[in-house]
Amino acid sequence: MLKRFIHSCIFLLLSLCVWSGATGASPNIIVILADDLGYSDIGCYGGEIDTPNLDRLAADGVRYSNFYNTSKCWTTRASLLTGQYYQHVTIGNGLKPDTITIAGRLKDAGYGTYLSGKWHLDENRHEDPSRNPLAFGFDHYFGNLHGAVSYFNPYTLMRGTDSAEGEITDDFYLTDAISDEAVRNVHHHFAANEEKPLFLYLSYTAPHWPLHALPEDIAKYRTRYDGKRFSEIRNARFKRMNELGVLPQGTAFSEGTHQPWSEVDSKWHTESMAVYAAMLDRMDQGIGRVIKALEETGQLENTLICFFADNGGCHEGIGQKNGLSCLGGEAVTRDGRSITISGNEMPGDETTFQGYGPNWANVSNTPYRYHKSTSYEGGIRSPFILYWPAGVSEEKKGTVDHSLISHLIDLSPTFLQLADQSVPESMDGVSLVDQWSGRSDANPERILFNDFGPGSAMYDYPWKFVRFKNNTELYNLKSDPSETQDLAKDHPSRFLAMTEALEKWKTSFGD
Repeated sequence: MLKRFIHSCIFLLLSLCVWSGATGASPNIIVILADDLGYSDIGCYGGEIDTPNLDRLAADGVRYSNFYNTSKCWTTRASLLTGQYYQHVTIGNGLKPDTITIAGRLKDAGYGTYLSGKWHLDENRHEDPSRNPLAFGFDHYFGNLHGAVSYFNPYTLMRGTDSAEGEITDDFYLTDAISDEAVRNVHHHFAANEEKPLFLYLSYTAPHWPLHALPEDIAKYRTRYDGKRFSEIRNARFKRMNELGVLPQGTAFSEGTHQPWSEVDSKWHTESMAVYAAMLDRMDQGIGRVIKALEETGQLENTLICFFADNGGCHEGIGQKNGLSCLGGEAVTRDGRSITISGNEMPGDETTFQGYGPNWANVSNTPYRYHKSTSYEGGIRSPFILYWPAGVSEEKKGTVDHSLISHLIDLSPTFLQLADQSVPESMDGVSLVDQWSGRSDANPERILFNDFGPGSAMYDYPWKFVRFKNNTELYNLKSDPSETQDLAKDHPSRFLAMTEALEKWKTSFGD
């Protein structure tokens, strides 16, 4: 016991030196954001999809089970980059022009700042340089400005403020391009800046629709899903999740909302999940190359990596023409072939534009209910991996933390504290450095809100009030994390108080 106490004290003192900047070695920070990823999709959270590189980060880091996003792509990105609820900092689906992002704040603190991947915060004003990531604190940018694009011929592919359409070659695949750019960012940065820390926002489009993947990756997964029913995979995931310990204690297996397998086109659904899995597999391969680049530059030990999703699995089954290259109003590939927006064509190649739909979204979000764009746990709860050699003790490596209730609005204040910078009072989030490092067992009391589209929620742990369209419900997340028992009638006073508090918060933003 005494030996462990002494070890812990030494670890904390060394960590304090790093965090205070006394060593002059502020950590590199890499944020890896997956797009429309379900809670149970990746291997280290119970999924059957091969994600060895994310599994490696989890094995040497900490997985958190109570991490929340904002249930939608662009709203999550706005809150992530500012530490504020998106309603404070957005107009339409873009950042307000005067917004200061974490990239800008870290740049002022001496960081080199890079974004590789999806932006989705320019209010669809793609040709306006004042809406480009370079206007919001990033030194370098490569990726798609638009929110949903072809993986083979992405609309609004940019390098800085210039079109990168000329970089779309015959063998182009967006996930690989995003990963390759991140690898170049790492090598370029440390070749030119030996002492300057790096902030890299690695913003994948995968596995957001359209279902586009490379043939060799799809082939790998066809047999894995051949004949497997939604319920069969969902049950297997729930079993593995319990074995891995990635579910809060007492999590029930919520009733499935998927269709019976006998009522669907089983061939199409098998192929769509194989494509979805292939997209995640390819993303994980790219993450592995980024990790290798950090090893090659000698920077892995001084790098904090966060991985999470912008929202839960997506129920949207069919894509839209918006975001596709069009000729005479018709969506076409680079070589002029027609793109089918709807129908039952097998997904995977660039002539299709589909999502895997609500049945597979229910599987992705196992064991939670509903999906993206709702404030139920299936729409808003995310896997979260923290890899941080300087901050994760040997005792915590490979563990799952169920005690911390956190939200992506907490990331910006956390990064600022790690960079020895003050946290603006305007930020809605709180720094998690103490909780991440284990210096404090106290979980900060949290009242959190969410509001998007037909869904909204208030969290006053362990209580959660949730609204979806005309339904209003109350849950105790400590005893019922998967929201299977509505307690509104049992606690009318609390139900009313939380209803009023949520409405008051929603009206506080004005018009």
